[in-house]
This record gives sequence, structure tokens and C-alpha cells, in this order.
Amino acid sequence: MTENKIKTLDEQEKTRILISTGVIDFKNRLTLVLEGMSGNAFAKKVGMSEAVIRDYLSGKTYPSLNRLAIIALKCDVPIEWLATGKGECRLLPESVIKGSINIPFHRLDDTGKPFAKIESIPFNINLIKNQGLNCDDLTAVWASGDSMEPTISNHDILIINKVHAKPLDGYLYAVQYDDQISIKRIQNQGSNLALLCDNPKYPTIMIDKNTPQDFAIIGHVVFLLKDLY
Repeated sequence: MTENKIKTLDEQEKTRILISTGVIDFKNRLTLVLEGMSGNAFAKKVGMSEAVIRDYLSGKTYPSLNRLAIIALKCDVPIEWLATGKGECRLLPESVIKGSINIPFHRLDDTGKPFAKIESIPFNINLIKNQGLNCDDLTAVWASGDSMEPTISNHDILIINKVHAKPLDGYLYAVQYDDQISIKRIQNQGSNLALLCDNPKYPTIMIDKNTPQDFAIIGHVVFLLKDLY
């Protein structure tokens, strides 16, 4: 094995370890620790050079254990969290500490008329991250009726990704039309969009793409929370 190949493998192993331990994101946690301070002011606070802090913030280098301990002590944050991101920290929102985030329910219109009396629903933040989703892009809707049985039942809750509003054939979308929200499978049929129901007793709804009307795609269904009662 050549020296260059050995060096490449060593670098790959180093990167793998940094990722698996969470150390690779140290620069992001350090940015939080600065709490808006300049690099120069922060360097003076922790007794290090501005160049060292600048390298930490860029991800170019990582602190030694003694420097990590100094930063944690001076900034009143847990050293484990600072090093790996594990554990609680006063700088993190309570929702992140608890491992959940409140996803708001979609509103029907700009007047603030809610679709449901419940304003939001807590949801596991790890599930969101694992799917590569952005929390700010999500909204929740209640399922109403039985047009999507057996896939979706009345009172089920669906989490919608608002960014993915371009219809792809066969996928589930939350759509708004005639002053109501529905969940439908969408199929492109030339100049029309077909809104399909999983329950065969309900007819397909045809939407003309070229005719302005009260119709909008809210987003793609990414999670389904079943009502088991």
C-alpha cells in the first residue's frame, strides 16, 4: 500500500470519528457560545488568541482538552455538550433539549381561522432530522372523513412538508380548495390534475391547471399519526 493511500485512509478514518462523535460540529456550538460577541472579544474572555478562536469557528482546528475545559468554564456550558453536542445546555431552546418541536396546525386563511382548536402538536425532532427536513417547513393537518380509507382515517394527524408542493404522481398531498383542506393522491393528466381518493366509493376530482380557481397544494405528506381509538 502506497504512502499516499495510507494517508488518505487515515484522513477518512479521522473524519469518520469526528462525525460519529459529534466533534465535527464543534464550530456550530462555539458560535452559539459566542452569543453575538466578536471573535476578538471572545478571545479575550477565554484568554486565547483571536487567531485560535477564528480557526475553531472555521472548523480548521479543534481545541485540546484543557482549552475545551477553559471555554466551557468561562462560558458556563457543559464540557460534554461543547465537545460532542450531547446533553443539555442553557443556550439551546427547550424544545431541542427535550428532543421535540411543536409543529403548528395549518390555518385555512389569512384571517387566522384555525382548522383545529389545537394550535400545535409536539413531534420528535430526531425523526425530522433523519428525513433531512427543516422544522420551519412543516405544518400539521387533521384528516377529516373517510375518502382516503384505509390509508388515512378520520381524525388522523398528518405532517406536511410545505416546501414540496410540486405534484408528483401517486404521492399524498394536502390540498386546499372550496374553503377546506383535504388529503389526496395527485396524478398529472395533461392540462388537468386528478385528485384521487383511496376509498373507491369516492369519485376522482379533476382540477384544470390553466383555469384560475380556489385551489392550492399545501405540501407533501411526510408523516402520518394514526388515531387508534
